[in-house]
Amino acid sequence: MDEESARVFLPPRERCFDRLRLARFGETVTCVHCESEAVVKRGTTGKDAQQYWCKGCETYFNDLTNTIFGQHRFGLEEMFYIIKEMRSEPTAQIARDLDRDYEAVLDFVHEVQDVSGNIDEFDLYDVCEADEIYVTAGEKGLEDEDESPRERGLTKRGEETSRETNRQS
Repeated sequence: MDEESARVFLPPRERCFDRLRLARFGETVTCVHCESEAVVKRGTTGKDAQQYWCKGCETYFNDLTNTIFGQHRFGLEEMFYIIKEMRSEPTAQIARDLDRDYEAVLDFVHEVQDVSGNIDEFDLYDVCEADEIYVTAGEKGLEDEDESPRERGLTKRGEETSRETNRQS
């Protein structure tokens, strides 16, 4: 993606990390392994995530450890953009906007949907819209267990099948 498009579409990377850090840890960063507050900063990762050292359990972790953002090749700002736009834009359009592979974007969207499906409780407010509601209007497509399955190429009574026509020639 060119720099001008990135400025138009993507939030600043540092703002994304600040938002993630605040949502995840609140005001005080705690160890993701032992929940100790005895944590010190230790540089950054290749993805620019702040890295930490826990004095309690003596392990390293970063802003992305144990999150859906940790194991992707997308930048954090791209993942925030995908999450923001996946409610209103088709996945193919998001992939074009980011100049990324459609399958990779779709896999991330599915991962976000799977994780957000685990949220037990949420409140709906304002206008809520539901799409693709199917109402069964008859028995078409339902199988009858007593009858044998239909074969392809059925003909009207009294007409020969195409298989019989081919044999006579």
